[in-house]
Amino acid sequence: MRKITLSFIFFMFFVLSLFAQEYEIENYTKTFTDSDRRNRRVTAKIYYPNQQTSVNENYPVIVFGHGFVMNYSAYENFFDTLVSKGYIVAFVTTEGSVFANHRAYAEDLAFMVNQVKTEAMDSNSPIYNLVGDTNALLGHSMGGGAAIVAASMVEVNTLVTFAPAKLRFNTTTPATQVTEEAIVFSGSADGVTKPSENHIPLYESLGSNCKYFISITGGAHCYYAMPNGYCDFGERFSSRDITVTRSEQQEIMFTYVIPWLDYKLKNDSSSYDEFVNTLNNASEVTYDNYCSNELDIEIEKLPKSSFRVKVGPNPTKSSINISSSDEYEIEKVEVYNQFGKLFLNSKGKRVVDLSSLHRGIYLIKVYSKGKTITKKVVVE
Repeated sequence: MRKITLSFIFFMFFVLSLFAQEYEIENYTKTFTDSDRRNRRVTAKIYYPNQQTSVNENYPVIVFGHGFVMNYSAYENFFDTLVSKGYIVAFVTTEGSVFANHRAYAEDLAFMVNQVKTEAMDSNSPIYNLVGDTNALLGHSMGGGAAIVAASMVEVNTLVTFAPAKLRFNTTTPATQVTEEAIVFSGSADGVTKPSENHIPLYESLGSNCKYFISITGGAHCYYAMPNGYCDFGERFSSRDITVTRSEQQEIMFTYVIPWLDYKLKNDSSSYDEFVNTLNNASEVTYDNYCSNELDIEIEKLPKSSFRVKVGPNPTKSSINISSSDEYEIEKVEVYNQFGKLFLNSKGKRVVDLSSLHRGIYLIKVYSKGKTITKKVVVE
């Protein structure tokens, strides 16, 4: 079977989306008061589906954190894409100066998660009775680090960050207290918040039961957003080897963000299958994931055709057992180290002996009927 490219998958997703409901976008700005922080004033620009086209509907809420000295106009791509697909996005506009208080901004994001729910109960509010039961924290750069800290303070359904930055205080400790399923997006060419110093340590620190690290090959720091003078100026002198355009990076990003949010916030289990299949077949990204509960999802919630694999025990000192969905036969198993070197190649076996390998982390690639799933295994 020919490998399905990410561009083809995105094209098909776009075509199908034409048949889905699209919403007109409205917005308003409001300043809220946090009485628990000496009446701190927190301003947000709230984007929502037009009520004339969304009567008697409720929408998940996304609270979004901006990057360093970046304002709302830089993130119009997020508002236009997500709100048109039935989400409310609250963009927190505080701490936009070069003297930004990172801790205060994280607290502002956490405050806004609950404040939007309160706002939806006000009969004079444009979003009166429009807010659903699910919500998420999203953030870019400084806002990504702040979103991680905020997720340790308040309950949300998921956390998604884009090139998250370590803040001016300990950010990894709050990350360990985050339990929500999460995605950390990274760009391999990001020189502003270097992956090895920011994205990867924050991802590894997350206490999430299920988390994904998606690295866009040749991806930049600022390309998640629209052109922005401050961000682009900084990247011009720090990032090297950028090999994608801004539009390409955003296309790749939304290919994963949209099905993930539909899965987590709209309870659409088929979107998770779309997310995983796209990830497994993509050539534009590399990824890592840790999902201790990944295989505990009820079978009836998954499409009957989905290819699922379980590998254990993990960690192991000798061999691993591989099980798959009943209708899928395992054709081949390959074992790689973290640098992509092939160590073992086993055809048709469900028990693979790893006793000859040195201690470390290995990637197990399982092939079946043109599908591939990669699992991470620790050899002790």
